[in-house]
Amino acid sequence: MPSLVAHHPFEGGTEEIDDLPLPFISPLHPDDDHVGHGVTFAKRAATLPEEDDTGNPNGWGTLLLRWCSIVSALRTFLDLANLLLPLLYLGAAVAYGFVFFAARPQAARAATPALHGAVLVHLAYLASLILHHKQFPAATVSQALSIVAFAVAVVYVFVEWHGRERSTGFWMVSLVFFFQLLSSVLTRPNPPNRDIFHDPLFSIHVSLALLGYAAFVVAAAYAFLFLQLYRDLKAGRFSTFYGKLPPLEVLERMMLGALWVGFVALTGAVITGGLYAEQLYHNAWLQDPKILVTLATWVLYASTLLLRRLRRWQGRQMALASLAGLGAILFSLMAVNFFFTDFHGFL
Repeated sequence: MPSLVAHHPFEGGTEEIDDLPLPFISPLHPDDDHVGHGVTFAKRAATLPEEDDTGNPNGWGTLLLRWCSIVSALRTFLDLANLLLPLLYLGAAVAYGFVFFAARPQAARAATPALHGAVLVHLAYLASLILHHKQFPAATVSQALSIVAFAVAVVYVFVEWHGRERSTGFWMVSLVFFFQLLSSVLTRPNPPNRDIFHDPLFSIHVSLALLGYAAFVVAAAYAFLFLQLYRDLKAGRFSTFYGKLPPLEVLERMMLGALWVGFVALTGAVITGGLYAEQLYHNAWLQDPKILVTLATWVLYASTLLLRRLRRWQGRQMALASLAGLGAILFSLMAVNFFFTDFHGFL
């Protein structure tokens, strides 16, 4: 390395400076400076002493280490629960399947506890999502599907407890398994963090929408069972469904009740969503495909209930419309969200 020449400001002369030894030059490595370039939060916390010079616990170091441990534990639990939940619901569905198809008393004793255990794990999973991401767990389609699955499971748990009837358990829990499986497959490690997800009005809008979707899923399940039993009775044959399901009148009444709950909740979601979107986007939100499909779904269910009220439609027509409505909801959640919508991709 050539010698450096320095000019002395007072003596007006110059002098040569020998080459600087390389060990005196501070290495530019992120772990060796005091700024923390590229150092992770957990690594920085680990460098803080847990005790000060007097031997007392260092509050900042201990606090940071504990916080890192909590975050790591939450992340591990979320990953594990995301894999376990479909398996837990599948096990519960298999147990209810033995109850329905084979009428085994051992399966009847195992089915309900298995479902309750899956619901508790699911509740802990949703609570962990809130704690980990600090926002309402509906930022992605995966989270929305998981909430719908949880809501359907809770509705069925209440129905079974109230009616002491497990005959529809296999079909309800199978739907829960289907939605949770989709949720687990579509899970994103880092959901978007937007200001809208922390807004109370937005939380009300999403909660109403998810409640409506869950109720429509329950209505579609009863619609499917209604149609199967209706066809068996009309054809005069005695299939697996005959004698194992409630009467047609009971299935129709349960389907109608679920449709009303879903319609009222979806109406509230459309109103709150419209008010919120008008503040942010003015009239542009009316051109979004997601909004248009949701309004079309609302019109379908409104027409179904109106025709039922006018006694133009009976149970069979309501059941077919309920299944069509579920297809529209799945199309809205999956295809529209991934390929068509501009600003409504979170649900």
